[in-house]
Amino acid sequence: MQKPQPKQPNKNIHVVPNVQRRSMCIRSSANRVMVVRMFTSASFHLPPTRSSTVWLLLLLVVATVDLGTGPWLGQVDGGAVGLREQLSVYEQRRYQRQIEESENSGLYDATDSVISLTAANLKQRVFNQPHASLVEFYNSYCGFCRRFAPIWKQLAIDILGWQKLVRVTALDCSRDENNAVCREFEVMAYPTIRFFSPYYADGEQKIGEPLKEHDEQRIIDRLVEFMQHVENKPANWPNLTAINRTDDKANLFETSHPGVTKPKYVYLINEKDTNATIGMQVVLDFHDTPGVIVYRMHDPTLTTNGLSVVDGSSLSVINLPIDEFSREKVREAIRSHLRQHHIVVTDVSTKSTKKTGEGGAVGTTEQNISALMEQKQEAAIRAKVKELGAAVVYQADLEEAVRFALFHEIGRFKTIEGDRLVALQNFLNVLVRYFPFNDNGRRFLTELRQYVLNTGEERLDGEAFVARVKALETERKPVFSSNHWIGCSGSKEGLRRYPCGLWTLFHYLTVQAAESDLSNNPLEVLEAMHGYIKHYFGCSECSQHFQQMADRNRIWKVATKDDAVLWLWSSHNEVNKRLAGDATQDPEHPKVQFPTVSDCTQCRRKILTNHHNHQQYTMEDGNEWNLNEVLLYLKHMYAYDRRNLFGLHDSSLAPQGSEGRSEWGGAAASGAQTSYHSYGNVLSDIDIRFSALLYVTCIVMIVIAIKMVVKRGYRKKMYPHDILGKV
Repeated sequence: MQKPQPKQPNKNIHVVPNVQRRSMCIRSSANRVMVVRMFTSASFHLPPTRSSTVWLLLLLVVATVDLGTGPWLGQVDGGAVGLREQLSVYEQRRYQRQIEESENSGLYDATDSVISLTAANLKQRVFNQPHASLVEFYNSYCGFCRRFAPIWKQLAIDILGWQKLVRVTALDCSRDENNAVCREFEVMAYPTIRFFSPYYADGEQKIGEPLKEHDEQRIIDRLVEFMQHVENKPANWPNLTAINRTDDKANLFETSHPGVTKPKYVYLINEKDTNATIGMQVVLDFHDTPGVIVYRMHDPTLTTNGLSVVDGSSLSVINLPIDEFSREKVREAIRSHLRQHHIVVTDVSTKSTKKTGEGGAVGTTEQNISALMEQKQEAAIRAKVKELGAAVVYQADLEEAVRFALFHEIGRFKTIEGDRLVALQNFLNVLVRYFPFNDNGRRFLTELRQYVLNTGEERLDGEAFVARVKALETERKPVFSSNHWIGCSGSKEGLRRYPCGLWTLFHYLTVQAAESDLSNNPLEVLEAMHGYIKHYFGCSECSQHFQQMADRNRIWKVATKDDAVLWLWSSHNEVNKRLAGDATQDPEHPKVQFPTVSDCTQCRRKILTNHHNHQQYTMEDGNEWNLNEVLLYLKHMYAYDRRNLFGLHDSSLAPQGSEGRSEWGGAAASGAQTSYHSYGNVLSDIDIRFSALLYVTCIVMIVIAIKMVVKRGYRKKMYPHDILGKV
């Protein structure tokens, strides 16, 4: 009898070699629904015997468990949403420029001549320095700041030749780490510009000299006036005071600056207007040019503006022709004369000397990678939000708006008193009544309101307010279930976010108030919004526009809660119409009249001549708004039960069902009677069906694998040589 041969391994069961460790996403056409993590190393093979089937079974089990972990981006770790993939060394080198750019998240980057400051280096770079500083305190979410940024960048380029005398800098007050220093420097509106003279000493009320101008030329005029009257001048500070006419021309070539050689040429700029700044600007332009000195001169015998040059070798005076008395023409005339004498002057303003890291400390590799991953994750969030559509209200955006208001906007004031204190009380009142917080969040808001109401004084310290907010957040932790913008995330840094979140917040509050019987005051939310925008919203220009619009649209004449909902909707559309195509507009989110035709076809209708409201609201293409349908649409969209929990750290932290509405008496629109398409959940119908199909497939595969294990168990026989071979 032939001896049976040992059973050979099944060569067909293996894993493809050289598979790098990675995270793999199973993606459907509608959504990345679930994540399956496979961990394999290079050249790794499954055991060839029965254990291979077991390994396959375990892999399927892990896959099935991962399929049930929740919707894509539902788990958030440390404020990062979605998958975190480590970059290889090659990728780090390849994306180094992108990583560096991601570190600078304000309105200015390494390509600008503006030095970006932070709370950590502001005083170090501004105080006790041998040069002056021009500092812009701004908010990257402020629309006016975004429009002003190109002016500030151009200013920095135009006076780049003065950089040994004055530096153009900027600090973003919207960043958490800069909040305290902006309060210390009493930044009440954005943008705020301050001048700090050389050797400016730190101390109480040392916040610099304000510049209220926002036109580049006016800023330069004001700047040179400050520089003219600097008291503690550094050794290299030029003489900006006009000299009188003198016959002793030799004295013009004497210089008190140490290490400066005797100049070859002295240029004299005669100005009829003693208050003009053109001469001072040209003096500053050439202050660092070797062999050249420029003076302003006041000669009452001359009736016109002019330019002359004194030759150091002969002391002869030559009048230089200029087409127009301006900074550019005078400067060009001097350069032309120098070129004729083979002296080349480089235009410093045409080349940037900004070095990497000039605006602050350069992050470590881990910080850079984290910043780049954050950018990738935000791009993924925007893609998901675009898929869900515009008519979605995210819990994350509501919470982020409240967080930014409490931790940044309100706390930036040194003292809160008078009408500003009343505005804060009104704001907290509507938040306590209508904001959709969990139990911890409601206690947080209630206790904060009590703190503001029971201070026992007519004023509140801004720093103490922020300290109390932080303490209450720690005591009631967890309060916030997200620290990411979702629906209000912008395609670029500084776009949308807080302004978008603030609009969303007040739209939501007006609807919740309209659906509640807790208060009979139809102006409750609008009054709170008006007070907040007037006293706390950082964009001063935006605040002024809103107040003017509120008066123009008769905000105080709103008679019912439903009218309050429609008033805010109509006003928001008016703002969208004014800002359409503006520099502050996100290209991925153009400002349109909402709701669009695709969102709500019933919300528009042909103009009814006998309809008394058609003159009050914007008309488009021969149509008018159907206010009844618009109201239904808004109540449906901003209903309590319609909040989308996409992107939260933990959706269990958000109030569910009737939780969070105990003080309202359950007054939130369910939207059941409306027919608008629902995007209330993260997963669409296609996603759910695809998930179910994958579950069924995995179960079938598990059953087949189990049968294979059982079948192999029956076939396997033990032979003596098997045991002896193993021994």
